[in-house]
Amino acid sequence: MNRQTFLIVLALIAILSAGIIYYQYQFYRTPMTDSGELLDEPQGEVQETDGVLHAIPLGDIITGNPAKDGIPSIDDPSYESVGAADLYLDDNGFGLAVEVAGSYRYYPYQILVWHEIVNDTFNGQDLLVTYCPLCYTGIVFEREVADEVVEFGTSGKLYNSNLLMYDRKTDSLWSQAMGEAVVGELTGATLTLYPSLTVSWADFKSEHPSAQVLSRNTGFDRDYTSDPYGPRGYYENASVWFPLSNEDGRAHPKTIIYGHRNDAAQKAYAAGAIEETKVLNDTVGPDSLVIFWDSNLNTVKGFSRQLDGDVLEFEQTDDFLTDTRTGSLWNYDGEAVSGDYRGRQLEVLPLENSFWFSWAATYPETELFISE
Repeated sequence: MNRQTFLIVLALIAILSAGIIYYQYQFYRTPMTDSGELLDEPQGEVQETDGVLHAIPLGDIITGNPAKDGIPSIDDPSYESVGAADLYLDDNGFGLAVEVAGSYRYYPYQILVWHEIVNDTFNGQDLLVTYCPLCYTGIVFEREVADEVVEFGTSGKLYNSNLLMYDRKTDSLWSQAMGEAVVGELTGATLTLYPSLTVSWADFKSEHPSAQVLSRNTGFDRDYTSDPYGPRGYYENASVWFPLSNEDGRAHPKTIIYGHRNDAAQKAYAAGAIEETKVLNDTVGPDSLVIFWDSNLNTVKGFSRQLDGDVLEFEQTDDFLTDTRTGSLWNYDGEAVSGDYRGRQLEVLPLENSFWFSWAATYPETELFISE
């Protein structure tokens, strides 16, 4: 091969490689803004622009995947046993654990990374199981809007690097991180959080060997043993691929936090800080809550510490919590197993799991609990 031929071949290889990289960014998440300048509009206030209702600046919406439903939701999910799922799931991989009426289901991120949305019904409870890998937001909602069960899909668009879903009734866009319709006819409507836990496959299968697991038989051709974000080091490095309305340097952007919010206030709890502290009695707006590390599932849990008009204080005692008022022992499911409160149950306060950058962009006024 002469020098000229070699240079031509080299150029062709370079062009082909660039094409492959370009295709991958288009297929997974392309940082491509919609046309038009960014609008200086406040977030959260419902406005109307050219007949379109919206609660976020329209110019800040990013095209993440050029095709609507290019990341296909799972609308007719099937399930398999823990034993069958264990043949391919990574012990160190994570997913969402959901309990309804005493039964458990597990939604592996190995599957959700390729679909992001599962429209499900579990023991009569209509659920919207969602995961945005860019923000590490695994959130479950009740799948009802104005007392009507609604199906959701992926719009292909992002706001604050977060998944914008759409409902298949009105085509309104919904922020997954906010659980709120932000563009379209339903702007301002909200979804109700349903309790879920972010846990590793190893911990879940050990605690719930009889549970159901979202099956890899989704009807789509995907490699559920791979993660398109993993080889790029996305989950560990400080890189955020898309614009944010607020950046907060109080923690590394990819610090995993568990957030609690209400109409008056928001607070994020770094997972590592809760693991070190074990138990934290706290107040967020009107809510008195206890946040603690469940050493059986290696995850963070939250419950209200208000009971019968009293606000309880909790301490760690071996594998239990103890309230300082009566000395009753409480298990990690929030149930008193001995003492004056035996048989009583604390109210679950759903926590939202995400990267710090996503929570801080969504809730700029948030408090943060983190290790010193």
